[in-house]
Amino acid sequence: MPYEIYKILHLTGIFLLTSGLVGMLVLAWTGHQIAGKVKTFAFVTHGVGMLFMLVSGFGLLARMGFMHDQGLPFWIYVKLTVWLIMGGIIALVKRKGAIGWPLYFLMMAIFIVAAYFGVYKPS
Repeated sequence: MPYEIYKILHLTGIFLLTSGLVGMLVLAWTGHQIAGKVKTFAFVTHGVGMLFMLVSGFGLLARMGFMHDQGLPFWIYVKLTVWLIMGGIIALVKRKGAIGWPLYFLMMAIFIVAAYFGVYKPS
């Protein structure tokens, strides 16, 4: 697949992940019960976003020629670590979402780290 398609899939994954997390955070923050269809929707969008990001991320790496090298650069390990953190943070949002802003800013900071390493690719 072309590089641009992988990029679109990666951005779609980011959107899905973010919408699932923020949707759940808003519900938890406002005191609504997170159950049934709402819970399913948040977890599915989060999970599908994670899958899109992982598959398209490795597709992008292959298109950039990183998958043929002996070792992966440091920034890729940072991105994978951020991916793992964002995969688990939905549990934190579900349990501690009532704290609101601090959790939102934590997620924002994590996304900024991922964006920085994805754009600048420092070694």
